[in-house]
Amino acid sequence: MKFRCERDVLVEALATAQRATSSRATLPVLSGLRLSLAGNTLRLTGSDLDLTITTEIQVSGGTDGVAVLPAKMAVDIVRSLEGGAIDVEAEGDEARISGGRSNFRLHAIPADEFPNLIDPVGDQVTLTAADLAEGLKQVVRAASTDESRPILTGVLLAVEGQGLRMVSTDSYRLAVRDLPG
Repeated sequence: MKFRCERDVLVEALATAQRATSSRATLPVLSGLRLSLAGNTLRLTGSDLDLTITTEIQVSGGTDGVAVLPAKMAVDIVRSLEGGAIDVEAEGDEARISGGRSNFRLHAIPADEFPNLIDPVGDQVTLTAADLAEGLKQVVRAASTDESRPILTGVLLAVEGQGLRMVSTDSYRLAVRDLPG
């Protein structure tokens, strides 16, 4: 895999996907980010098996491929580089990240160890980030904080018609918020 990208774009994408990784994962591969290049689209995925974040950015593609890089190290390296174009190349168990006068080599995690994550299927709805954040803020206060009942610690998101219904409860309080799509 080989591609070129602007530093700021890559830092933002890496940092976004890194939020789902765990530094104390039972599987070492879960502390990494899966980078998958197809054409000019780079797909970055981080997961701890409970939460998965995938983001896509446009890059100047060179060679398609897949690599898993240590998340924290990759983010720190790219963040430390000078602004401008960054070159990333991964082959086998080694990756190279270079930009400006800096050149880094790091050990890649075998990509076949990264879990096969299933893309969700079903209805979709499009919302602005502000609407989603506001809706979550309104219902999350009714969610339980008791870890002995983990099913009640989350928020149900269900596509209803052209909108999104958000529901949470702690078995005493119930919060429901409908957002138009």
